Amino acid sequence: MAKQRQLIEHSDFERMRVFQQPISVFLNGELMGSNILIQSHDNEIVTDSNGEKYSKETCQFLRTR
Repeated sequence: MAKQRQLIEHSDFERMRVFQQPISVFLNGELMGSNILIQSHDNEIVTDSNGEKYSKETCQFLRTR
C-alpha cells in the first residue's frame, strides 16, 4: 500500500516541482486532480502544468510514495 505525505513547506512544493514528481490535490476531502505536475507555486497558489491554479489555503496536496 502506498504511503501519502502531505506537502506543507515551501521546500516540499519546490522539490515536487524540480523533480517533476506527481501529486494529488484535494478540496474538502474531494479529489480535484491526480498525477498533477507543479509548474510553479508561491505562498498562496500552486499552478499545474496545464495552467490550473489551486489555493494552498483551501486545498490539501499529497505526494504518494
